[in-house]
Amino acid sequence: MGNSAVGKTSLLLRFADDSYTENFLPTIGVDFKVKTISVVGSVVKFLLWDTAGQEKFKTVVSSYYKGAQGILFVFDVCNPQSFEDVKNWMSDAE
Repeated sequence: MGNSAVGKTSLLLRFADDSYTENFLPTIGVDFKVKTISVVGSVVKFLLWDTAGQEKFKTVVSSYYKGAQGILFVFDVCNPQSFEDVKNWMSDAE
């Protein structure tokens, strides 16, 4: 979760597909990826949701973090406001 254009999709694509692109395309609503890894002899399957950061999608994406087992809050180190807004994203998640 985080503001628009902070790198949520880039982190997801790097983790799930080991890919990177310099092109910015905003996420519309919600997207997801599946990643399966082996951890200490057990297979772990991640279903990773990439939520839009734009205000107009907040009500849509809120239903996707109900029941989540973890949330990653993302901010842009070059944009102090995106760090301040993490408080709002955390409040939304609660």
